[in-house]
Amino acid sequence: MMSLFNIYNNFKKEKNIKSLFDSHSIPIRDYDLIDKKYIEILEEYLNTQNLSRDKLMVLTKMPIEEVSLLMAVANDTRENSKGNLISFSKNVFIPLTQLCRDQCSYCTFKIEPGEGPLLVTPEEVLKSTKKAVELGCTELLFVSGDKPEKNYDIYKEKLKSMGYTSTADYMISMSEICLEENIFPHSNLGIANQSELIRFKNSNPSMGLMLESISERLMDPGMAHFRCPDKYPKARIKTISLAGELNIPWTSGILIGIGENWDERIDSILELNRINNLYGHIQEIIIQNFNPKPGIKMEGHPAPTDLDMIKTVSLSRLIMSNSVNIQVPPNLNSKTYMLHVFSGVNDLGGVSPITIDYVNPESPWPQIDLMKNTISEFGFHLRERLPVYPEYLSSDYIEDHILGRAKKFIDKTGFVADN
Repeated sequence: MMSLFNIYNNFKKEKNIKSLFDSHSIPIRDYDLIDKKYIEILEEYLNTQNLSRDKLMVLTKMPIEEVSLLMAVANDTRENSKGNLISFSKNVFIPLTQLCRDQCSYCTFKIEPGEGPLLVTPEEVLKSTKKAVELGCTELLFVSGDKPEKNYDIYKEKLKSMGYTSTADYMISMSEICLEENIFPHSNLGIANQSELIRFKNSNPSMGLMLESISERLMDPGMAHFRCPDKYPKARIKTISLAGELNIPWTSGILIGIGENWDERIDSILELNRINNLYGHIQEIIIQNFNPKPGIKMEGHPAPTDLDMIKTVSLSRLIMSNSVNIQVPPNLNSKTYMLHVFSGVNDLGGVSPITIDYVNPESPWPQIDLMKNTISEFGFHLRERLPVYPEYLSSDYIEDHILGRAKKFIDKTGFVADN
């Protein structure tokens, strides 16, 4: 990775493709041997900050010997707006319910009634929240299965006995209660309608829903999203767009390695860029890699390669340019997340000192001090943020009563104030 750091520094000085080869210490292919079409496309991007879909697709075919060029251009784009700052949030992860009406082939999150509790009770939510606040967490990440009340009468009756009509209703109530504990909810409900989003905005400074993939082909029998009514791309796009109409700072992203091809991968990022160009509310996109796990339907399906991840991250940065923060989950890329920083990433997502990643329980969070030391060794500076990014900390996006609370936690940069 040190050679990649040298590549970046050398490129930064000259900002042209030829400059990558000025140092004899850089172990990459001789400049004259590189396919000129890649050089021409990347130089076009340097001059215009824009590329057509066709040219993006050409870059997906870059061989490993030449992908350092793509990384350097993506990293330069990141540096132009983010400097050497890499962010993360300190959170508590609460899965309000792990029941789900979808049957994703890659999921270990979903349970059936009898395999665990129907939901996390209000008392348990509040207990975890208070503990998280004691440990300095500022983000309360609420996650649930998709609309389990549609499939499970026993769960629907449980909610009804507690005074709630839906998972959304329960999550909104818990968000309102926990906000009073001086922690900021960031809810990932799944598909939501306008009235639900309006209610969420009163207690959540930001929310999220992964697009995952724009591919309807993945809904076919035998594919990853077969029998998953909440994974229809049009439904997810509608929710993300409704959030844009309401000026809700939003986290989205794609899941790679679940059977999609490069056309579908690029089109998914382009769709998120299209939505953000309309509304400007997508604060970050996550590039999340599929990890095969024992017991899932896709147990034998290969994970995306490091090269797949590098290309996807780099191309996402080129597509989104400076307007959107790009994240990779550090627990799913524990040995390679610095490679992705050099590919345009500027955020490492939520890291919890108190709870596991319930979606990927086999992948522990990195220790924050170790992550900070690793980032520093490569010349970057790690800063903690709230679930909402600094550029969205305004009354244009956040309700005034939440904004007032947020300002008590941040310094003049908009990041969490150092103790």
